[in-house]
Amino acid sequence: MSRRRASAKNLVSKEIKREIKEEEEEEEGEGEMDTIKLGTRATRNMKTKLESFSFGTNPTPSSSKATIVSSTTTTTTTTAKSKKRKRSESPPVDLHLLTDADADADADAYEPTPQRKTKATKAAKAKVYKMELDSPQPAPANWLVTYRAIEEMRKGRPAPVDTMGCHAPMKETRIDVQARRFITLVSLMLSSQTKDEVTHAAVQNLRAVFRPPKEHDTDPHKEYLTVPNVLSASIETIESCINKVGFWRRKAQYLKATAEILQRDYAGEIPKSVEGLCGLPGVGMKMAMLTMQNAWGENVGIGVDVHVHRITNRLGWFGRGKETKTPEETRVRLESWLPREFYGPINPLLVGFGQTVCTPVRPKCEECLLSRKEFEIEWEGEGGEGAEGGEGVKKVGNGPLCPSAFKGSTGGPRRKVVLKKEEEVLEALIKVELEE
Repeated sequence: MSRRRASAKNLVSKEIKREIKEEEEEEEGEGEMDTIKLGTRATRNMKTKLESFSFGTNPTPSSSKATIVSSTTTTTTTTAKSKKRKRSESPPVDLHLLTDADADADADAYEPTPQRKTKATKAAKAKVYKMELDSPQPAPANWLVTYRAIEEMRKGRPAPVDTMGCHAPMKETRIDVQARRFITLVSLMLSSQTKDEVTHAAVQNLRAVFRPPKEHDTDPHKEYLTVPNVLSASIETIESCINKVGFWRRKAQYLKATAEILQRDYAGEIPKSVEGLCGLPGVGMKMAMLTMQNAWGENVGIGVDVHVHRITNRLGWFGRGKETKTPEETRVRLESWLPREFYGPINPLLVGFGQTVCTPVRPKCEECLLSRKEFEIEWEGEGGEGAEGGEGVKKVGNGPLCPSAFKGSTGGPRRKVVLKKEEEVLEALIKVELEE
């Protein structure tokens, strides 16, 4: 029994000391006299509580409560039950203001660091984006040669984005254009943190579930993945169709909330502005830019996803030691120097390049032109530094254009050495077996 009492006393002593330390940290910097008074009062409080603590055979949880009152703040530690009650009394979160933060690697908003709050008191904030730099960044050297080389490597090398990207629904001219725009938005909302193949399959699942039986499907031009059908569908039905994509439960709620907003505020159509699109739940700047480009045909900005963010930093387009931290920062800095006619094509170009050659893990640098000291490409238009000759075949010979070449890649020479060692081991084993 004495051990239990000593253990309980130690726990209470640690709790009181911890609260005193928190109070001292909160009042730190208010002046030397305030600090001295705080220390004296805190010590007196601790002694009083330790002396008044009752160490019976069954100490009650309420004896571990402590309240510290200071000149600036009042901190009260409560039991788990009261904390649970406070959480239940918190106001409901408005889905219209939520962002798909880890999802959307595409949740790419510039926001100030929020003050620390409890989970019960955290309030949803509207999305805020920075549209341009205060001072534009100069264009990196040889960026156009690099861009043309990537175009050359993409020829004859199909990537998932080519057939299953967000542009694919708009090519289905048999269905109504308003339905195509909505499908484009849906595919982008499902695409964050998800491969193109999985996103495409999820969209097709939704279209198949909403389609009526063949005997009732008499109009081949009619599309059933529409705003009214999403509104009338249950959340369980939507979840069953998209449960392979990342964060599918959250995205199912986003789809329902988005359909409600579109029906109420836009007569079933999707917004035709970046501001309107970003006001939808789960839609960030990347999705808004790609929706404007593909659904409305308006080139208002660059859609930067993880591939574009990763590759532009690998290419050193922002300078050594000045790499961007988020896709949104990448977008702002790219738009400060990239000509507007490249805003649209740069996304599918670099996404396909990232899916086939410049992969996130073990990039195929031995297959990349940018890792060579010299290469030739077919060229149209004006040239840049390091390129010789006119239109047609252009020779580039300024050394590797990618500063990240062979850093963490498969590496051609290194791979050959490994294979050679394996062959030598096999030959030695065969030789030993023959001798025996």
